[in-house]
Amino acid sequence: MRYLALSTFAVAAFAAGIPGAAAASRPALCTLIVDGKTYINGRCDFEADADGSFRIFGKRYFAYVDVEGDSAHATWNKDPKATHAHSDLGTFARKGACWENARARICARDLRAGRGR
Repeated sequence: MRYLALSTFAVAAFAAGIPGAAAASRPALCTLIVDGKTYINGRCDFEADADGSFRIFGKRYFAYVDVEGDSAHATWNKDPKATHAHSDLGTFARKGACWENARARICARDLRAGRGR
């Protein structure tokens, strides 16, 4: 019963636009490079939160960037069959429309707004 109540709340929160609810997906130009290999380079689906955190979704790979002030923490689905962004990429610093560290680069330019994340 508790699961049903939480699920009902999540659906209601999404429908009402409550902060923390899932953001609407929109088109973007994205880059996901990990350990020197490019996994996303071009059009993708993009979701953004009010705090600057965002998610990018390519055809087989996706990444989550959780912004915490001047830095961010990112994860991705290292296995293209994975349904969760379970592989840790570490802490990132912002460089223009991208977030970077020694291991990875994640970029998103929102096509609707003409802005980068």
